[in-house]
Amino acid sequence: MAPIFRQGIALSAARYIEQVTMLLTPVVLVRTIGPTSFGEYRLFWLLVSTVALLISFDMPRSLLFFFVRLDSQGRRLYVGQTVLFLLATTMVATLLIFVFGEALPSGMKDLLHEHGFLLAAFLLVWNFGLLLDVLPNAAGQVRWQAQAILITSVLRTALIVSAAVVFQRIEAVLVAALIAACMRLGLLAYFIARYCGIRLFPLDKQQFRAQLRYALPFGVAVLLWSMRKQAEQWIVATVFSSREFGIFSVATTLLMPFGVLRDVLGNLLLPKMSHLHSLGRHEELLRLNNQGNVIISAVMFPAIAALFAFSDEVIQFLFTKEYVSGSPVLRIYLVQTLISAEMTTLLNVFRQGSANMRYEASILPFAVITSLVGAWYFGLPGAAIGSALATFVWYTLCLRRLSNVMDVPVARLQDWKNLGIIWSVSAVCALVVRVSADLLKPSVPIAAIVGPAAVLVLYAAIVFVTGYYRTLAEMRRFDVPESNDHLPTRQVTVVSTRS
Repeated sequence: MAPIFRQGIALSAARYIEQVTMLLTPVVLVRTIGPTSFGEYRLFWLLVSTVALLISFDMPRSLLFFFVRLDSQGRRLYVGQTVLFLLATTMVATLLIFVFGEALPSGMKDLLHEHGFLLAAFLLVWNFGLLLDVLPNAAGQVRWQAQAILITSVLRTALIVSAAVVFQRIEAVLVAALIAACMRLGLLAYFIARYCGIRLFPLDKQQFRAQLRYALPFGVAVLLWSMRKQAEQWIVATVFSSREFGIFSVATTLLMPFGVLRDVLGNLLLPKMSHLHSLGRHEELLRLNNQGNVIISAVMFPAIAALFAFSDEVIQFLFTKEYVSGSPVLRIYLVQTLISAEMTTLLNVFRQGSANMRYEASILPFAVITSLVGAWYFGLPGAAIGSALATFVWYTLCLRRLSNVMDVPVARLQDWKNLGIIWSVSAVCALVVRVSADLLKPSVPIAAIVGPAAVLVLYAAIVFVTGYYRTLAEMRRFDVPESNDHLPTRQVTVVSTRS
């Protein structure tokens, strides 16, 4: 576990710096381009992120599963297959956007009419760059990926913020985003040329079908998950104004660090767990997943509790008082994040894409209807309710499925005892600091900075005074053999497996 822990620190630190820069961007934009243009900027990213989630079908992430089982020739082939797939699906998605543009919400229609060329170019460049999020990790170059994340995030923020400050127009901001995406794509091309290579043609139909058979069920599940997660955003974009959508989007902006940390955990664990699965070492595989979740929760749970307790002050401090009405939305999403333990790695390793797809398909209508009804009766906070309830149902179904597939009781699928301890300590610390702040009544900036910091300090003090930090330290020592010591000599040994 120690090598993974060190890699996780490096990659998580890079991701957190990226999130800080991404948080800085809207903080500057709301003060430079105005609420209406800021809402258009958020609509632009909603459309881009939706397309990226719809067209990838989990093909880039499938490399995390296959790379540890492939030789150098197979790796070049699978990279080429993934690039060709992204090219084809991006072109189809861009065409559909322009053909059916009139069916989009009014704010997006205006965006498409005024900046259609920029949007099309950005989609093509950005979607190719999706490979940079997984390929270095799959190839074992975690430190390189961390450095790439730092470089691209700092450049993107510097370009967008500079354009907003100098020109104070949405057009200049979008051009700056396109330039940053091109730099990201160039970095990806350099990595492919130096570390893994690429083979585009001729296309090996057998290998391509093998990758599709693995990736497509998960891809469809991710598509349905994305529709479920973003349904409330589309509902808000359709029912409410661009300004109100900007307020709603503030909550999703503050949630990004938690989602990124979970993604880092999953991306680091999947190659190691795939290796253990290929050796039949399921007990160690499950132990690795559970320990990873506990260590991540030891960081996430107190941060979630701190942000929940001081959401009003944090939003007002970062985004001005005009956006404080997004605080109830943020709190609903924080509860959703709290129950979202990392399970997708187990589903990936045991090839449960079809089951995941069925669960997402059955939950999606429930989430959409609940969000619609909630938005109608409770406004912006109500739109977030459907996603939170659906997440709870999905995790219940997945726990039951994995218990049957692995022949393991649900009680062993996670380290519930340690997760419960961490959650309880975090909640108590947040409550104590919140009550103290209500009694002292500090100013908004002090409450926004000192309040969450005090929650984290109190939590850390309790962990060290009680000696619980030793339990977390022991989990780091679980060793996993290197994932490249068993590379197959023939590629066919990888693709002949069936789910």
